[in-house]
Amino acid sequence: MHAWVEEFRVEDDVVRLEPRIARIEGEVTQLNSRVGRVELDLREMPASMDQKVDKLDAKIETLFAKLDAKIDAAFGRLDAKIDTAFGKLDAKIDTVFGKLDAKIDGVDAKFERKLDAMSTRRFTLLVTLITAAATLAAGALAVMFGASHLH
Repeated sequence: MHAWVEEFRVEDDVVRLEPRIARIEGEVTQLNSRVGRVELDLREMPASMDQKVDKLDAKIETLFAKLDAKIDAAFGRLDAKIDTAFGKLDAKIDTVFGKLDAKIDGVDAKFERKLDAMSTRRFTLLVTLITAAATLAAGALAVMFGASHLH
């Protein structure tokens, strides 16, 4: 009899456990469906990450294009300023060189006049010396030839 009472107890325990088991099986089924969706999301994740990376690449390219445009504009303005500054500097240098050329031309003209004057003086001096030498030679010749006629 004792075994028969135990059978009822086991059956009672099994009957009481069945709703619990059913509830646990339901929870396992729910978890399996969630895991299935997670696996599906994980499979789709690389594609969605690629899309996000592509969007970021597009944004970065747009930003770099805008930055390049700004830099090009800034360099354009800087080039214009440098060209203006070099133009002014060239004008100043041309003015200074013009004045320097005028001074050099003035000094050259003065030097030429002095050389011409020195040439004229030298010529005059040479003519005077040649005339004096000719006069002396003529006088010496006259003395030499004139003395012989006198005797």
